[in-house]
Amino acid sequence: MRIQLIASLALLASLSVVAQADEVWESNSGRIVYEAEMGPTAVWSYGTQQEPGVIFVLGLAKVYSNRASYHGYWAKSTSKKACDTQRPGINGQMTTYWGRFNVKFLDKDFPSRWEGTWSYCDGPDETLKVEAKPVVGKPSQPGNLQNKPVPAIK
Repeated sequence: MRIQLIASLALLASLSVVAQADEVWESNSGRIVYEAEMGPTAVWSYGTQQEPGVIFVLGLAKVYSNRASYHGYWAKSTSKKACDTQRPGINGQMTTYWGRFNVKFLDKDFPSRWEGTWSYCDGPDETLKVEAKPVVGKPSQPGNLQNKPVPAIK
């Protein structure tokens, strides 16, 4: 009985940590969700069910206050331009559809707005910036799968 209670409490504690790490933003590119952390890297998802994307933000994992600027990259299974090289994308699958992604948090406190610049491959930044505002008080959708088109980071 005591072992079951301890196991149940451990499970509840692990679930609450996962829920606390979730962040959701609405942007001019659609909904973006802070999905996971891999070492020092935050993993965000975006896109539609038909065309999901992932953003890896280096150095952001476990940073919840005094956020600044971070660099990383986005990746998808398909995009407007293919690169000459591959990078890990969704579920670790290698893809030639990726680009640089830079994010700058605008507020020091959590939750924060942010803006991002992005490119195809290692090319110059695209003109359209991603601008995001936190979603507060709404549950996140599993896997950030939407049915509306995504105008940026194609």
